[in-house]
Amino acid sequence: MIKLEKVNKYFNKGKANQIHVIDNTSMVLPDRGIVCLLGPSGCGKTTLLNCIGGLDKVNSGKIYIDKQLITRFSSNKIDKIRNASIGYIFQNFNLLDDRTVFENVAIALRMIGIKDQKTVTKRVNYCLEKVGIYQYRNKLANALSGGQRQRVAIARAIVKNPRIIIADEPTGNLDSANTLEIMNIIKTISRDRLVILVTHERRIAEFYSDHVAEMKDGKVIKAYSNDSSRYLDYQLENKIYLRDMPVKNDFSHGDLNLKVYSEDEKPAEIRMVIRGGNLYIDTGGKLNVVDETANIEMVDEHYQAMDETYFADNDFDYNAYLPPKYKAKYSSIYTPFNMISNGWKTVKGFKKIRKFLMIGFVFAAMFTMLAVSNVLGIMDVQPDDYRKTNGNYITVTNADKSEELIDVVEGLESVAYAMPGDSKKSITLPMDDYLQTGYATTDLNVSLAQTSVLTADQLVYGTMPADPHDVVIDRMIVDDFLKDGTGKAVGLDTPEEFIGRKLRVPNLDDYRIVGISDVQSPSLFVDETQVMYILTNAANQIDDFSVSGEEEEQDLIQSGRVKDLALAKSKITIKKGGKAPDGLYETLVDDSHEEDEDYKIGKRVSTKLGGHKLKIVGYYKSDSANEDTLYVGANTIRADYIYKQKAFSVYAPNVNQVKSLLDTQALPSKVNDTKERQAYIHERKDQLTSALVVAGIILLISLIEMYLMLRSSFLSRIKEVGTLRAIGLKKKDIYRMFAGEILVITLITAVPGILIMYYVLFNLVKITDYLEGMYMINPMIALISLAIVVVFNLLAGLIPVFVTMRKTPAQILARTDI
Repeated sequence: MIKLEKVNKYFNKGKANQIHVIDNTSMVLPDRGIVCLLGPSGCGKTTLLNCIGGLDKVNSGKIYIDKQLITRFSSNKIDKIRNASIGYIFQNFNLLDDRTVFENVAIALRMIGIKDQKTVTKRVNYCLEKVGIYQYRNKLANALSGGQRQRVAIARAIVKNPRIIIADEPTGNLDSANTLEIMNIIKTISRDRLVILVTHERRIAEFYSDHVAEMKDGKVIKAYSNDSSRYLDYQLENKIYLRDMPVKNDFSHGDLNLKVYSEDEKPAEIRMVIRGGNLYIDTGGKLNVVDETANIEMVDEHYQAMDETYFADNDFDYNAYLPPKYKAKYSSIYTPFNMISNGWKTVKGFKKIRKFLMIGFVFAAMFTMLAVSNVLGIMDVQPDDYRKTNGNYITVTNADKSEELIDVVEGLESVAYAMPGDSKKSITLPMDDYLQTGYATTDLNVSLAQTSVLTADQLVYGTMPADPHDVVIDRMIVDDFLKDGTGKAVGLDTPEEFIGRKLRVPNLDDYRIVGISDVQSPSLFVDETQVMYILTNAANQIDDFSVSGEEEEQDLIQSGRVKDLALAKSKITIKKGGKAPDGLYETLVDDSHEEDEDYKIGKRVSTKLGGHKLKIVGYYKSDSANEDTLYVGANTIRADYIYKQKAFSVYAPNVNQVKSLLDTQALPSKVNDTKERQAYIHERKDQLTSALVVAGIILLISLIEMYLMLRSSFLSRIKEVGTLRAIGLKKKDIYRMFAGEILVITLITAVPGILIMYYVLFNLVKITDYLEGMYMINPMIALISLAIVVVFNLLAGLIPVFVTMRKTPAQILARTDI
């Protein structure tokens, strides 16, 4: 039973053009029979029908269907009721024009959970036979006439055996013959079902309906049960009742018998010729000739008004071929598979211009890949991008330049060793393999580390050092050198070829590479006896801890003006009366100064190390002429180096543990790896910002393009969407339908675009290290790019769907902007 209580519906409520379409209407409808809503156009019949059927919402009042208050239900709940219990017949048919007659009807069965193809086929064919359209089951809906289309619409409405049929002007677009045939079918259905029929033809309403509700200006002004003894004075346009014709004439000649019927006496000269089985008629242009192919039926009877016997013999089995005891329950008609397959069919049917526009999606995908690769390439920070020192170093501030502080920290638990200043140095790699490259060298930027912290399992080539002048170089340094391609001139183009090569430091004997490590830092592992020598003699990299204004003193040692006595070996001899410079800031001078009063033993020279003038403790004799070098002890070299630094480096196998220990002792320190990584990220901050802006613009362009194209596609199918919603398809299935199309468009355009850009970038980044650091290229980046394009395209493409799905099915079907 359907019950309405004080239902009100407005159009443009609250505006100057407000219309009160349904005005405080209350009524109760029976469980079966035809209830006809009768009234002139614009009186609110269709709107009331839509509200009863859940196609539209009311502004106030209540509507009950089987005691369920549908006016308070969500659209999802109303969809379930409409799908399971209500069938719709529309004045404009609302068929899916690009599908066959069979598919138009079968979709209603599939939506209530009947998926077995044999059952679907039998039930659909039975309904098509009953409405007289079975022979056209494989034709497309848009190839049918109006009467045929309405029969299909009726079959779709009844195929799921609903308890309520809603028919909105079902004969409004039909001729008289089709009108009666359609109404006969509807009458047959109404014997055990409720049919709510809208019409403005009073004769039709009074002949077929069981109950009539007359409407005017949104109100039911009269409701009554219709008299069962009724006749329909409705002469069909295609029937001519010969016995009612006023003028009758009969002409016979031999075997030829000619009968003429006319409405009135008219002078006419008609010539007829029968030849070869054909009849030729000439009326002199005064009459039109109509033959039997015009669907005109001549009945040799008097016209009689129709009574109930006209439709009494029709029958319809509501449960024929339906599963026994089945209960209609909504079932989605879109699975992940048919989402894609249906989407592919739709895209395949695009016109050429739309297919051409899809090239834009290819470029959008290419630039999306470019943007993602750029952003992630900048954000992806690897050790070889930023590390300038060994990853196990901690830099401790030494503002007082205290040697004692270095010794204290070196003695802490978990500290391997400490060295003054920074570990970063520049070491020379000779490339004098050939005569043409006799003076060729290259500088390698390294981070000094003691061999004692290196283990054999960290070697990838060569062996562990066996001599103080044996060193191990890390693969990070080697790889950087090989990328530059400098070594190709001397055949140095593989890591293994570094084994046995020499490294050169001014004032020191050459070092020999015996192994290559892989500790993911630009480390040069040297014997601990050589660390101080290399620190003081090798050229500095850019040093954060050098004291401004000390360059001249630094050059004294690097230039060889001051040397460690231990490096002199047998080159000099200390003359009698002098001694080795064992004390701090003591020195030996060349014996050429022996007679000079300013260079007497015990006096101080003007040269300073560590801020102190050097004290002469003896003279030396050298085999080299004019050497004039100042020789000091290792302790003086170390003190001078400490004096020139603001910090020292601590090697810790567990940097976090040692950092915590230093913090508890209030010793300012920074983990080199953290500091260098942050500095690298800060340096590239502007690049990342620019990359994000470009990526955002590119993605926005792709989003807008997809939105516009899919919005166009959606609007061209708004009638289809409205029809599907009206017959009970839920919103989620509409989303799935368009999501499948979007996914197909995305895949056939984005995959080629991403693959093209992948190939371009893969070869582009090989050109320079800079480009390699700017872009990340791997299969995962391609997948991320594809995922972004898919997500953005789904969002963009489903926006117009979302906007439309906020409307009721009646509002969608009534759109006039398409």
